[in-house]
Amino acid sequence: MGKDKDKWDKVIKYLRSSKRDPDKTLKLLQGNQKGKETNYDINRSSYALNIIAVITQKILDPKNKGKTRAHIIRTWVKSDDFRDFYNLMRHEEKLKWSKDKVETYVKQINDLWTKPNQQHWKKYFEMTGGRLLIGRGSGIGKNKWISNKVAPWGKK
Repeated sequence: MGKDKDKWDKVIKYLRSSKRDPDKTLKLLQGNQKGKETNYDINRSSYALNIIAVITQKILDPKNKGKTRAHIIRTWVKSDDFRDFYNLMRHEEKLKWSKDKVETYVKQINDLWTKPNQQHWKKYFEMTGGRLLIGRGSGIGKNKWISNKVAPWGKK
């Protein structure tokens, strides 16, 4: 028992000295168990994917031609659509959309959009018109992807 206690001392010391929520930390640790995915894990991993897809759709939409990405993001963040999306995706974290946090959401989404690890999704969604294609020929996991699909608003 003495060795086990020593093994965990620095972890316990860190957790006690930080301002972390014990319940959230425990959920995070439990969610990392092999083979166990919680709704939190699923929502967390799909949040970025959904954001990149929606912003791509909005950028490609002809009615947004000439508008900046920041304007498009800000307009979406103020919409009922984003409010519903945010409340659904962040429900497990007990977070709710707030008008007071619009600028925070805009910054978070813009930061997510510009992250280097999101570049492959931006390219993918540009090719698919902001849609996630599944099934044979979807191109997911392949090095090259050629589309003859028509974008939702009629342009290739």
